[in-house]
Amino acid sequence: MSNFCFGQTNYYVAATGSNTNSGSLSSPWKTIQYGLNQLPANGILNVFPGTYLEKITIAKSNITLKNYSATLPVIDATGITTQDAILAITNKSNITIDGIELQNNIQNTAQGILVEGSGDIIIIKNCKIHDIHFSANVNAAVNENVNAQGIIVFGTNGTTAITNLKIQNNELYNCRLGYSEGIAVNGNVNGFEVSNNNVHNLTNIGIDIIGHEGTCPTPANDQARNGLVKNNIAHDCIAAYSTSGGIYVDGGKNITVENNTSYHNGYGIEVGCEKIGQTTDGIIIRNNVFYDNQICALAMGGFDYPSGSGKVINSSFKNNTCYFNDYSNSGNGELYLSYSENSSIQNNIFYTRTQNIVAYAELTQPSLNFNYNTFFCQAGTTKLIADWNRTQYTGFASFLSGTKTNSNSIFANPQLTNAAITNPDFHLLTSSPSKNAGNPSYVAANTETDYYNELRIEGGIIDCGADEFGTTLGLGTDKMEVSKFNIYPNPATNFITIDSEIKVDKYQIFSINGQKLMEGSEINKINISGLNSGLYFIKFEIDNKSYVSKIIKR
Repeated sequence: MSNFCFGQTNYYVAATGSNTNSGSLSSPWKTIQYGLNQLPANGILNVFPGTYLEKITIAKSNITLKNYSATLPVIDATGITTQDAILAITNKSNITIDGIELQNNIQNTAQGILVEGSGDIIIIKNCKIHDIHFSANVNAAVNENVNAQGIIVFGTNGTTAITNLKIQNNELYNCRLGYSEGIAVNGNVNGFEVSNNNVHNLTNIGIDIIGHEGTCPTPANDQARNGLVKNNIAHDCIAAYSTSGGIYVDGGKNITVENNTSYHNGYGIEVGCEKIGQTTDGIIIRNNVFYDNQICALAMGGFDYPSGSGKVINSSFKNNTCYFNDYSNSGNGELYLSYSENSSIQNNIFYTRTQNIVAYAELTQPSLNFNYNTFFCQAGTTKLIADWNRTQYTGFASFLSGTKTNSNSIFANPQLTNAAITNPDFHLLTSSPSKNAGNPSYVAANTETDYYNELRIEGGIIDCGADEFGTTLGLGTDKMEVSKFNIYPNPATNFITIDSEIKVDKYQIFSINGQKLMEGSEINKINISGLNSGLYFIKFEIDNKSYVSKIIKR
């Protein structure tokens, strides 16, 4: 019989423990499932390093499951087929899964982590998920009926959405997915963030935001919406049986995809709508880098509109760098456009591979605003190729006049710092013609930064591509080793502190547009409660030199 004490907040599991113990630090339980079942409201289950042969169901709300130390505990599902997921969360709220490694779930419809039903405040972070396979046979045939998923979220409640979902800082790799995806948010999910994940070496789509699949029984709510996909890395997500995107938005609504890196996938990113009669609406793709992908950087539109698919509307592809895509020589180059309405492609760099193809547009694109971009192919301006609505144009001038687009765009070498497939550096050089070559009327969003998390607009006009040339804020700042200072907490609600090895003489806080809002010399507790929620830059002086960092106000 357990000596379980409800006065505790923290409880413990160790592979060497016993389920007859109290669950204390000195007397831990043995299995994770037993420990979760004992937790009181707001309880935290700390798991010691070790391998735990089980599958887990989260049976109550208001709990946290986390690693005890820097070495992640491993949940190994080898041979266990009692449920599809290694860890399942159904109709629960206020759940945090933090720092757990999950592996070896091998069965059709295998899942690493499953979230389904409805719920509020569900956080999955710092986890490592791998070897989730639909079959033990590496040569098994693939069709629509074989599937596996790393992290899958199904909003299945007809009226109550999954809200405040965060999937952050996880690594997902080495999974054979069949017709599914690595991380997916599907159905009635309203308000989510997929950020800072590293998704790689998968046999299908890396990150997928989905709607209109019948996951939610109420059609009006059957759409992942109002979400953010940010700072993720997706690479080597390639299917032999279909074209798989590093990032895919299929049926989502009001999604911002920013500051991601997508390379050596099928598509860098695809924005589509597979279901006939439906729309994908309000997708913003900005400040990303897409390079060395199999087919193209961006595929956008209904692939068989109107009889075989829906359509994409009111979406934009802005401020991105697209470099050396279409390594399979498919004929799509950097852009593959099927059918979209009222969309925009601006302020990008399109640097083609040696076949010189920039775009393939197979249908008309009503109300497409395609302008203020930088185009380049190494063979020269007369060799650029675009296939536009069944007409091929050769030469930059021919492309502009024939498509009646890009009247304010340029053909020029953008002068990237390292234009190479191996270890590329997409910073613009000082002499880059892409500086200030974007749309002069472009206004950066309140929390928008460039790909390198620096100020998005300097010099009054946005640069083409993902990088904004110049030092942060353009305030003559100096470089400094990160180890010499720390700002905490960050993000913060009311106060921040600068912890520096060297005396800080003065600080100034600026808005993202460069407006000075605060200054002072007291760094032990800086009160930022008067700032609105969002991203800011803090400049501080140390030994007569100036340094800048980011702070986020909650």
